[in-house]
Amino acid sequence: MMEILHTAIRVTTPIALAALGGLFTHKAGVLNIALEGMMLMAAFMGVVTSYFTGSPLLAIMAAFGVSLIIGLIFSFFGITLKGNFIIVGLAVNMTAYGITAFWLQQWFGIRGILSSDKIIGLDPIDVPILNKIPIISDIFNNHTPIVYVSFLLLLITYITLKHTKIGLHIRVVGENENAAKAVGIKVNKIRYISVLLSSLYCALAGVNLSLESLNLFVEKMTAERGFIALAAIFSGKGTALGTYLFSFIFGLGETFQISLQIFDVPGSLIQTIPFIFVIIILTFIGIKNKKIRSKGG
Repeated sequence: MMEILHTAIRVTTPIALAALGGLFTHKAGVLNIALEGMMLMAAFMGVVTSYFTGSPLLAIMAAFGVSLIIGLIFSFFGITLKGNFIIVGLAVNMTAYGITAFWLQQWFGIRGILSSDKIIGLDPIDVPILNKIPIISDIFNNHTPIVYVSFLLLLITYITLKHTKIGLHIRVVGENENAAKAVGIKVNKIRYISVLLSSLYCALAGVNLSLESLNLFVEKMTAERGFIALAAIFSGKGTALGTYLFSFIFGLGETFQISLQIFDVPGSLIQTIPFIFVIIILTFIGIKNKKIRSKGG
């Protein structure tokens, strides 16, 4: 059981990071469908940078850079040019799928998977304090740095959105754009900031995927985690704690998927398990909300 929870924490991290980043845009009234593309580009650039430099730190910085560029592109077409966020986001995702596969073939002459001893990943950390606590140590110790950063970012996200001026502006822009403009808030600026913040979170999510344990890049390795992150945001009702909780629940679904791979179960069936979790949870929430509206009416 402890091993399953330990794995679930690890698997949850990229989903939770993307979801917490997407929470900023959600609060600002921007449907950031491009979370998937940001993660994938960051995962690819992280692996490539680590391959050529052998430095995980430079890999993370490169992931930040490429994810911010994707965020600026998404913001320009979606915010400045008033494009449809869903269409712009899907275009970003499709471009990320295609360009990473193209670069993989052009730069390395391979297709599908980039794996090499030259790729230096992130090593797990043995935290002395946790190491002395039974059960807690089995679940929370010996994770990579980004896992612990995700816990810190959960707290930072909560405080930022609830108790800071920028968080207040983000919420006002998302709830009533006209009121925000009336009090002098620069709506586009706030939305740009929100998207770029989500880009940074997605960069960490992408690096966590590619350099966390396997140290490789696989085409489309994000496997729709960006969309699962959006489901976590809506399931968590736009709160930081709720978003992380549902990210963990969806992470449990993916953990069960990993566990079933040792049995003689068709791979195509196993791959549907995380999405079955998403459908069941969203259905349950929908039914619950419908009952609440019925009582209110």
